[in-house]
Amino acid sequence: MPDVSVWYYGVSVAGAVNLENRGGGQLARVAFERVDLGVCEQRDEILDISMAYFQWMNDEIIARCKFSIPDIVGMSLDTYVSYTTDIGRRIGPNEGGVYVRRDDAGQIMAMGGIRRLPDGAAEIVRIFTRPQFRGMGLGTQAVDHLLTEARQLGYGMVRLDTGVFMTSAHKIYHAAGFQLCEPYAGAEPPERLLPYWLYLQRSL
Repeated sequence: MPDVSVWYYGVSVAGAVNLENRGGGQLARVAFERVDLGVCEQRDEILDISMAYFQWMNDEIIARCKFSIPDIVGMSLDTYVSYTTDIGRRIGPNEGGVYVRRDDAGQIMAMGGIRRLPDGAAEIVRIFTRPQFRGMGLGTQAVDHLLTEARQLGYGMVRLDTGVFMTSAHKIYHAAGFQLCEPYAGAEPPERLLPYWLYLQRSL
């Protein structure tokens, strides 16, 4: 297995906090809101942005790994997105949930989530900004918000996983204090992705 640490520690993090400030400038720091996936309208919104996230990830995995998400999970992308959204619906407010940032018209620009791992640590998941809203610091804001939320929920450790191709996210995570760790119990990526995946953690 290749040493994937170079994908994380080998990338410059200069200016990482303002990583996404390439477009119309940083947005004001408005707190992300927790969505209620038991409400059909909100569930549909999360299904929509989650499909965009997984379609992007699937394209990247195919390009680098020569297999697809459906190949490794044994179901279509649509079915997998619905399956993972249902998992999110079962996360109680005392454990985390799915959080979004909306524009003035109410459209979801970015999302992220927190769930509890088997060992009691928090896991940050689904950090994603729609392409038309990139360049405004939303990725950094999402991570900052989720770390604050995890701390308020009483977690002492936060973990996450990320593909080696998610280099912009690596800079945000590094700037937020995350360090490489071993693959952990409860992580979503199957074993076939291990050569292409990184696992990170930080204490709170």
